[in-house]
Parts: sequence; structure tokens; C-alpha cells
Amino acid sequence: MNSFESRIYNFIVEKKLIKSGSTVLVGLSGGADSTALLLVLDSLKALLGIKLIAVHVNHGIRAEAGEDAIFSQELCDRLDVPFFLIEKDIPALSRELKLTEEEAGRKARYQEFSRIAREEAADYIAIAHHQNDVAETLIMNLLRGSGIHGGGSIRPSRDNVIRPLLCVSRKEIEDYLKDQGQDYCHDATNDENTHTRNIIRNLIIPAMEKEINSESVSHLCRAAEEFSAADEYIRGDAAEIFETISEISGEKIRIDLKGFRPLKNIVKADIILLCFEKLTPSRKDISAAHVRAILDICEESSGSAFLDLPYSLCAERSYDELLLFKKDTKNSRKNNKEYPVPQFMGIGDKKELEIPDLGVAYLEVLQYNVGKLFPTSAYTKWFDYDRIQGAIFRKRRPEDYILIETKDGLCRKKINKLMTDEKIPKSKRDEMYLLAEGDSVIWVPGFRMSGAYKISETTNKILAINIHNGGNING
Repeated sequence: MNSFESRIYNFIVEKKLIKSGSTVLVGLSGGADSTALLLVLDSLKALLGIKLIAVHVNHGIRAEAGEDAIFSQELCDRLDVPFFLIEKDIPALSRELKLTEEEAGRKARYQEFSRIAREEAADYIAIAHHQNDVAETLIMNLLRGSGIHGGGSIRPSRDNVIRPLLCVSRKEIEDYLKDQGQDYCHDATNDENTHTRNIIRNLIIPAMEKEINSESVSHLCRAAEEFSAADEYIRGDAAEIFETISEISGEKIRIDLKGFRPLKNIVKADIILLCFEKLTPSRKDISAAHVRAILDICEESSGSAFLDLPYSLCAERSYDELLLFKKDTKNSRKNNKEYPVPQFMGIGDKKELEIPDLGVAYLEVLQYNVGKLFPTSAYTKWFDYDRIQGAIFRKRRPEDYILIETKDGLCRKKINKLMTDEKIPKSKRDEMYLLAEGDSVIWVPGFRMSGAYKISETTNKILAINIHNGGNING
């Protein structure tokens, strides 16, 4: 074992990247980095107690891509490593997914690596990122406005993906291959300064090393490692606090802002990022600017505020509650089915109505006995059935109003104004079911009922409605 291989072995042990007895899938492009990764792991396989397989994905972009595949195949044959060749039309995939070819290629590679890892029972997927990749990614993330999490750049491991070369630089990799007498493929597109990463790789970092500090890459890597450690510590605290101030329901997360506002901003930001992670499998397009915008709307405690975010996500603050949710693009505002209340029920008659997002409404007609106590539950109400001519459960309409009892009699209030006064989040208002007769709202379940349909001395029949599993409070 030479000094280069020893450093990588020690890094694998220190970071606990590989368990003995495992099978490791190596992503092999044929370039210097992945070639060195395969050679090193092959030299260490007895010491680590591992088996290797290699996967090469031909992107179908460069004319010489076929030569890279042949090189990778021959290298694996020489090392007696099982080899898998995958051919993908990345330009077509790029158009289909509306991604850059670089993004589409990365997505395809990881999908194929994961698929073959499952099929071949590989425990780990080894990728050939090294210190220069860490430095490049750190600079890119900072220039994009990333916070402390982006400052962590590339981690040694995530899930079953490992990066054993993060302890060495690109120059050290090339020197190792030279000492081993091992050639490799060169992707000429890496020399073109048309992409941000190539500009950083070919122009910015060399200038930093030449004009500022020859150890720029290693210093950036150390900074990234410290960013990562700080981020891990803060995220641990944020995760614990998240459990105490939040509530997850399907694709919605509610945060109690009374417990959220006193926190340090850096902890608040991590709680918001944790919400994004729970709501979407990717948050690449979620920037620090989005997080700051959410933090800004959380500062106020009166009224409400709304934000549209990437990945069909939304943030809505209503008074002391923050709601983060994913738009229901299939069903939202499309299910406008109405549920009529039977008009000619006799005393003792019962009916059940199953109403989406509200619950099961149990209806029963009762004989009114003067002096009987009325129910006070938010989802159980009694109405004067003789006054109801054609009631339905439906969603709100622009002209809806409700009659509120005051000391001067019944006062007409627009239903939109009632919902504002009751602090009902805007995101809920169009999806709520009301009990209405024409434009007159009889009941907003869970909140208010109309004074025009209350039991009086002249009441004969009562319509009793009890909603089980109601929106905010069970009846």
C-alpha cells in the first residue's frame, strides 16, 4: 500500500464509509478520478473485506463516448471486476425533463447506479468526488446565495452514496495514476468554459492558487468541513424544536409561530429547510432568498401573508400560525360537489352525509322540548328545521353572507369578512364546506352558525347535525 492508498484507507475508516463484507458499486466514467477510485478500492479490497462491481453510463453526447466505454470495460476485465454498461440518450432526456444536459446526465447516472445496486445487492455506491470538487461546489453555492447548509458542499456520505476520495486533490489523483502507469480518458468538454463549474475549475481556482494562496483548495475544503459540522449541530437542535412546535398532516406542515419567533434566525432557517425536506424529495431550487422571505412573513402576528414557492409549494401565515403545503394540482378547487340536506324528514328520521375534508355529517330530526339544553360543541349544532327550505353543504360563493346576532338584532356579514375575523387561513377558505341556503350561510362548521336558524319558542322540529372527524375539532 503506497501513501496515497493509505490516506484513502484511513479516510474510509475514520468516516466509517464501508463495512466489511459489503459490495461496493463504483461509478466508472473512465476519467482520471473514477479510474483512480476503482484502482484504489481494488488494491484495498482484501484489507476492507469488500467486493467490487463497476457501472459505466454512456450519455450519448460525445462522439468519443464509445471509446470511454471500451476503456472502462477493458480496465474492469484486467482487474476482474464485474462491469455493467448503460446507454442513455441524455439529450433526449434533457428535452423531456426540461433540464440542462448536465442535470439530466447526473439524474440518469444516479438512477442507474441505484437500480443496479438494488439488482446486484450492492451496499454502497462509490463516487469519485475529490477535494477540488468540494472547493468548486463551495464557491458555486456561496455565489448562488446558499446559507450554512450549502457551505457544507459535498459530504463524505449520504444514504448509501460514499465518496472515498474527498481526502485527496485532483493533482494527487493524477500523480497517483502516473506512478501506477495507468492512463485514463479525457473529456474535452471539461476544458470549455461555458458552464459555471468549468469557469470556477479552469479559471477561478487556478488564479486563487497562483495569485493568492497555493493551498486554496485544501483551505476551502477545511472550511466546508467546518460548515458541515456546524450545520449538523444546528440541524440537530432544529429537529428537536421542530417536533415541539409543528404538526404534520399529509402534505401540510403547521408551525406554531409563538414558539418559532423567539428562536435564533439560524435555527429558524433550518426548521424551514427541514419542512422543505419533508414536503419535497428535492430542494435544489429552494434558495436562501426563499427561506428569508418566509422568515420575513413570520415576523408579523396580525392578518395573513402568502408566498408561492418552487415545486408547487406554498407558505401561508395566518396570525400566529405558519402553514407550508403542496398545492393539490389535481383536486384543488375542482371538487365542488354539493350535498343537499333532505327537506321532508320526519321526527326520528336520520341521514348520513360523507363530505370530503369535513367528515361524516350525522343528521337527525328531533321533537323540540322547551328547556332542553342545546349542544355547545363546535361540530354539533341544532337548527330550527321548519325554517330550512333547501339547505346544502357546499363551498363558499362570492355573494355568501351570514346573519350574526347582536344586541340590536341580526347583523348581516359577508362570509369572507367572517372568515377573516375568525382567522381562517386563506388556503383553507375555498376548500371549506358550509351549510347554506341560497346565499345565506346557515353554518360554518367549527366556527359560527347563523342567528336566523336558531331554536326559538316557536320551534317544532330540530335538525340536529353532528360532524365526526370535523376539520379542527371533532364533534
